[in-house]
Amino acid sequence: MTNVAIALTRDEARSLAVIASGLDRRPFRRRPTKDDILATIERLGSVQLDTISVVSRSHETVLWSRLGPYDLKLISTLYDPDHAITETLAHAAAIVPTSLMPLFRTAIERRREEYPWGRQPENREVMDAVLSRVMADGPIGSRDFEPPQDARRAEAWEWYGTKPERQALDYLWLYGELMLRRRDRGFSRVYDLPHRIMPDLWSGEPISDDERDRTFIRLAVRALGITTARWASDYFRTGSAYVPLLSATRILKELEASGACVCVSVPGVEKTIWLSSELLPRLEEFRAGRLRPTLTTLLSPFDNLIWNRDRTEHLWNFFYRLECYTPEPKRTYGYYTLPILHRGKLVGRLDPSYDRRTKILTVKSLHLEPGVRTSRSLVLSIAAAIQDLTGFLGGEPDRWRLLHASPSSLLPLIRPGAI
Repeated sequence: MTNVAIALTRDEARSLAVIASGLDRRPFRRRPTKDDILATIERLGSVQLDTISVVSRSHETVLWSRLGPYDLKLISTLYDPDHAITETLAHAAAIVPTSLMPLFRTAIERRREEYPWGRQPENREVMDAVLSRVMADGPIGSRDFEPPQDARRAEAWEWYGTKPERQALDYLWLYGELMLRRRDRGFSRVYDLPHRIMPDLWSGEPISDDERDRTFIRLAVRALGITTARWASDYFRTGSAYVPLLSATRILKELEASGACVCVSVPGVEKTIWLSSELLPRLEEFRAGRLRPTLTTLLSPFDNLIWNRDRTEHLWNFFYRLECYTPEPKRTYGYYTLPILHRGKLVGRLDPSYDRRTKILTVKSLHLEPGVRTSRSLVLSIAAAIQDLTGFLGGEPDRWRLLHASPSSLLPLIRPGAI
């Protein structure tokens, strides 16, 4: 039976999780470089994608939260021509370092059996025609194909529209016959043949199941910092986890035996929980009163720190649900609320909207969590985070406004010029 070696306070557990995710402080004062962005993606292992863009797109926000304002063109360069990042079903649809693609090889092969659409002769004929076009013409996207002559307007539920080639492209990507090369200006996918992006992806034998699973769990432990077997299993998944819960538990015990992680206890978490051994020096620093998290920032709803809602509730006692699909009269906090991270704690959430024409960021509402004390430090830190986000989005830092706040006493305090 696993022995509990270290008893953590909830504050220590939260801080260590924040550090592992790169959210304890901005790493430098200079403008982030392409290498900084890649290093962040590599550290996280996977950055989830989403189409909602009421402020910035989710992956852009995830990187801003950690690095501060950066040039979005650097992400495009990492796609193409660098081929340093691509996309796959890692944690739902996600950006991953291209170097990790061999980990997903067996899952991609399995999809060819699980999703039979592409095996139907009429569909395979379309897919083969699309492949021939890519071979002849190079990288290609849905917009490079004309709609059928008798095309009607697509219904709201028809995700693929009316072009058969669009669905063919997606299935070729799911099957690994194409890879994501880049995103165009409209955020549409542009595909290419795998050997033009990662020549050795399909050569040689695949990684063994055990090595693959151990690598997934090691990456999850590093990114999460503190984890149960269920949280580690959930880190890489699409529909179901890439590493089943029983396997994740076994691997974590093996990592503990090797010294890569240690077993800890956290008040309010009844399951066995492990801490990455990389964080033990930081724990010693905490207990000596040094190097605690200092960053105040805003998080995407799909940020790696909080995408597992169970973990978010257990460690931070923070209940979060995305309400964009909830009818407006039934929403509690707003359409697309961003959690507020302040010095390792989740202290509230705000509902923003950025007008790209006027370049004004409007915070429609801001709510502090019950029990969070309003202090001058907190008020100034939240205002600075909103100002920083406004600048990142392309607006002047002081071109933002707060319309409603809870408690209402915050309204005159959190404003442009308050810093």
